[in-house]
Amino acid sequence: MKMDIANKRPIKIFPWLMVVFWMGLIFYFSHQVQQQSWDLSHTVLGISIQIIKVTQVIVVIGLAGFVIVKLKNRGVTIGTKELLLIFLVGYLLYSLSIGVRHALVPPDLHHFIRKNAHFFIYLILGVLVKYALNSTGIIGFKAVAVGLLICVAYAFSDEIHQLVVPGRGGQLSDVVIDSCGAGLGILLQMTFIKFISKKALNRKTPENKVAE
Repeated sequence: MKMDIANKRPIKIFPWLMVVFWMGLIFYFSHQVQQQSWDLSHTVLGISIQIIKVTQVIVVIGLAGFVIVKLKNRGVTIGTKELLLIFLVGYLLYSLSIGVRHALVPPDLHHFIRKNAHFFIYLILGVLVKYALNSTGIIGFKAVAVGLLICVAYAFSDEIHQLVVPGRGGQLSDVVIDSCGAGLGILLQMTFIKFISKKALNRKTPENKVAE
């Protein structure tokens, strides 16, 4: 009996360790002075733009390769004219994707990334908190309410913490963004668990079907 309790304890503790680790990461980001925070945001922005550009090239090359394979499978001979035509269409698609990218990118992209980073990081926190609560036997509406309370309380404390960091400041709007992110994370975790549980119930072994 003691061995069973000892074996189950790490399972219950680990999810909360992940919550503490993620909260610590949020604390670390919030403790950065304004210049450090902005430098980090600009670095993320630069990397994101490069990833988008590389993805655009990979997609166009992939589409060109797909067209060539399809044409060969249909017995079409790929000559110089065909290659030039494929290259021209690929170039037009790439140019079009650049126009779409510029049209979709908000004017103040840096501000957009900073606010969405708040949302995303608290979305992950919501998932982790909800999972930790479930692992300790707190489920259903109680888990949602307690999880949201924990995340909102930490969001408030995070903004208060930023008030004492040079160059930073707490904003109520950030608390709202963080809370919405956490709420969505809790909802996603709950939906995923319900989906997995439903799949597990529907997956019956042949022995169970015979027994029925």
